[in-house]
Amino acid sequence: MLGFRVASTTRHWLAAALLVSAGTLAVPSSAAATDDTPTIVSYGFDGFWTGADIGLATGYLATGRVYESREWRKLVFGAGVGALVGVGVGLTLGVVDVGQTPPRTGWLILRDTGYGTSLGAVVGIAVGALFLIDSGTSKDLVRGAAYGTLIGGAAGIAFGVLESSVADRHRDVPAKAAGARLRFGVTAVESDGALLPLPALFGTF
Repeated sequence: MLGFRVASTTRHWLAAALLVSAGTLAVPSSAAATDDTPTIVSYGFDGFWTGADIGLATGYLATGRVYESREWRKLVFGAGVGALVGVGVGLTLGVVDVGQTPPRTGWLILRDTGYGTSLGAVVGIAVGALFLIDSGTSKDLVRGAAYGTLIGGAAGIAFGVLESSVADRHRDVPAKAAGARLRFGVTAVESDGALLPLPALFGTF
């Protein structure tokens, strides 16, 4: 009986570690934000890992109150569907970013979603550990990681959309400000054969 409990706890710890590691892989590379010619395929890879992480968390939440060995199919199915959906979303965001100047809308959304899933999984494990201390079960750890992944991913999408809207406004401001520049100076005006210095206002439009 003790051996079964130890094995069950080990499986839950492994599942929690898998969620966290998948979330870490979901974080996009910073090179995508500075490259002048973004590769649409790289967006697909980022979407793949983020979607797989979210799908894995969803699949685990679909398991029963007590995790059984045959329920691994739900985990695989969730991760697979999430990965496919993530690839589609990532490629779509890559197409949207074509021609944009950094920071790009799609890259910001993918980045914040990846960070959100990772942070959410870690925070979820911490919350699950509190339940485990208070007469909980080892499944509380993975359940917390799964809920944290989903909540963190949703928050990441929201923050990504917010950051992209702010970045769009900042991209428009320099273009408008560069149209007109004013400065004070001194000029000379000829009067009765002599040069008379006068203050002047110079501008470029």
